[in-house]
Amino acid sequence: MGDQEPDVNNHIYEEHYLASDDDNGIEDFDFPDNDTLYNDGFQTGESSNPNLEDANNDEDENHFVDEDIEVNIDYSEGQPHVTHEDIECNIDFSEGQPHVTHDYVSPGGTLYWTPIVLDDIKPKVSSKFNSYGEAETMYRKYALESGFDVRLGRVQKTKNGIITNRHLVCNREGNLNTSKLDTLDIQHKKTQRRKDLFRRNCKAKVVLEIILGTLRYVVSDFVERHNHELFSKGNMHLSRSKTKLDYSQEIFIHNLSKQDIGPVKAHRLYSALQVGPSVRGGLVTDFKNARRNLNCYIGGRDVKFLVDKMNDRKKNVPSFTFEYKVSNKRLNSLFWADETAKYNYNSFGDVVSLDATFSMNKYDMVFVPFTGIDNHKKCVTFGAGLLSKEDGVSYEWLLRAFSKAFRKQPQLVLSDQDPSLKKAIDKVFPLAHHRLCMWHITKKLPNKNEFIQILSIEDATTNQKFRKRFHSIIWNSKLEPHEFENVWRQMLEEFKITDNTWMNTMYGLRKSWIPTFFKHIPMSSLMRTTSLFESQNWSFQTTTLTDSYLVVFMMTFESVMERQRHNQILNDFNTATTFPKFITRTPYEPHASNVYTRKIFYQVQKEISRSKDNCFQKNVISSNSVHTIIVMEKTKNITIRQTNDVSVDDKDEEYNYDCLIRDTECTVTHSTKDGSFKCTCMHFEHVGILCRHILCVFKFYGIGQIPEKYILKRWHRDVIPTELLKRRFNNSFDDSNSDMTAIDIFSTVDRCVSFLSHDAAKLKLYLEEQNKLKKKFVDDCPNHDLPTRADHFKKLLGVVGPDVESDVNDIQIFVTKAAIVVGTY
Repeated sequence: MGDQEPDVNNHIYEEHYLASDDDNGIEDFDFPDNDTLYNDGFQTGESSNPNLEDANNDEDENHFVDEDIEVNIDYSEGQPHVTHEDIECNIDFSEGQPHVTHDYVSPGGTLYWTPIVLDDIKPKVSSKFNSYGEAETMYRKYALESGFDVRLGRVQKTKNGIITNRHLVCNREGNLNTSKLDTLDIQHKKTQRRKDLFRRNCKAKVVLEIILGTLRYVVSDFVERHNHELFSKGNMHLSRSKTKLDYSQEIFIHNLSKQDIGPVKAHRLYSALQVGPSVRGGLVTDFKNARRNLNCYIGGRDVKFLVDKMNDRKKNVPSFTFEYKVSNKRLNSLFWADETAKYNYNSFGDVVSLDATFSMNKYDMVFVPFTGIDNHKKCVTFGAGLLSKEDGVSYEWLLRAFSKAFRKQPQLVLSDQDPSLKKAIDKVFPLAHHRLCMWHITKKLPNKNEFIQILSIEDATTNQKFRKRFHSIIWNSKLEPHEFENVWRQMLEEFKITDNTWMNTMYGLRKSWIPTFFKHIPMSSLMRTTSLFESQNWSFQTTTLTDSYLVVFMMTFESVMERQRHNQILNDFNTATTFPKFITRTPYEPHASNVYTRKIFYQVQKEISRSKDNCFQKNVISSNSVHTIIVMEKTKNITIRQTNDVSVDDKDEEYNYDCLIRDTECTVTHSTKDGSFKCTCMHFEHVGILCRHILCVFKFYGIGQIPEKYILKRWHRDVIPTELLKRRFNNSFDDSNSDMTAIDIFSTVDRCVSFLSHDAAKLKLYLEEQNKLKKKFVDDCPNHDLPTRADHFKKLLGVVGPDVESDVNDIQIFVTKAAIVVGTY
């Protein structure tokens, strides 16, 4: 030991550059100078201190080394045992331990670890490299072999972004953070969390400098020794370099988030795909950090990102509509619809459902999709909006934006019992019929136990009987209005609930929700599919993470739309490539199978079968050019026969056909002047397909196929072109060709690996070839051409970035529940 007392403070707290990295292992950011993270006002970015000095010396000049003391370390039990010997240093490298030497430094018995690696990979001062990427790759490879992680330290760049000086430091460089003060907790009420310390003020580093006049780099300084234990080879998969996520993994996490799968489940899925969590990098914390980093990048620029993205799409994508409203410095409303949605509306927009959905974003804006039924009887979305309030003004603005985009009013609008929405519909869509959604009304009974409240008893059997009777009445579209009123009154008397307030209220609204009162409205039978509308809204809810940003919610919406349109393509494909099984020998089935979609064909087939087996003509009356035919239909319980006397007007020249729920006779009229058929039960008007009675009459006139005028276009095959359904939600700055090329590359590599998986030698050769390509296109790439973290985030979100000038540069969100406040920077 030396006689002079060492300067311990100078030894431990030598001046250094402190990179912004938390002690808990959360990875640091590497954004450009103009990309600062925002998270509700908190800024996190790369910092530098020009007053800090370089730590260029291998050792502090004030270190006092006792040269007489050597170290003998035994790793056999997993922990180092330090003993002093006067002769030599004996190190037993057990399996899985790093190859290091240890110099004992006074005072305090401080240990330094010096990696022992091949001389070829060890950095050397004055060694030169053709590019910055090559130099950085060299040091990271050295760190991987040595057992430590590298962090980007101090950097100097030109105005063009070219690095002129870079410090690559050990990731344990920096002072210990022992402060217990949380600067974000002003009132000091936040519970302090126990946290392990990570920094050790390690001085190991390499300094790279550019060679003037070139893009080559030279090693100007290299500090080899570490003041902390290095990783063992068995634990290298836990190092930062191994657990750091690449861009493909971030895409994986982001895509799963659009399916309402959080980072923890995403990590489990990824580990399963990689046959274990140790095969490829990425801990649960890294997956959480990936989502956190993306949210921090969005931060207070959420509205700017969204509005810029949608405005860009409006300018560059054909027939795309985007409207937004800012009122009193509040982002009040949004509406959007693309070309495919408009094409869908022109084909299937006769019936539209509106249903507000909550908790779809972090600002509690109400999500309002416009939904219809396509030619496969599946839900299709025409457009959507976001509202900060559910009031009449907001609904009226939304409906006017919809009307402006589509320029055609729907025939039937379905909604819940919201009075504000009803008032707006009546005002904006005066030609449309507004009806209440039956599914919402009937849902209240089982969900809120109102059966017990209605019946005032708790008898389950009676409740079940009432439920069956209730549904059999309200869903029966064959009842006439006076018949419905009679059976409703009988039901109330049977269950002794004539004075029930809820039942009497719903009876008073019967003309707004009971199908029998609006059979005359074309395609009103689609009200029976209102549960499909709700299931579509449920698909939005189940694929959206709660408290998501608006720009992330929009990407989730687009993901649902792409899946919905893929299902349309799939249904068209199945209809075109499969053949139904015919159950009759009539010519109507082959013809119908070639015209209708498969779903609709089965409904038509049912009518054809019943027309053949159950219907026959009872009587025919001819008068001038009008024929009247009485059609008898056989049923399982034929107890009532009632012929309706129909007055025939010679000038009318058409058949009249009427069918009641208990009648088995109906009347059809046929005009020989224009060849038209009509059925007064209005099955064709109500459902959109011919009923069994008219099909029975067709046989009498020798009509071998369904006339074209009785085949609605909305039920035809291939109504929407496949190419239109395949269009993605792109912006002007999106490179779809690049995306498809990337997909082809992934597919090619996957096929090659699958083909070579049985031959380890060829698989190794293939890996070597891939590494050569990586070196050529990535490692040797100039640093200013490499994508930054911000570039990755922009591509993930599909945004132009915060540094691009736009019409909404002054928009900022101050988060309040149920509203977004707009201000200026």
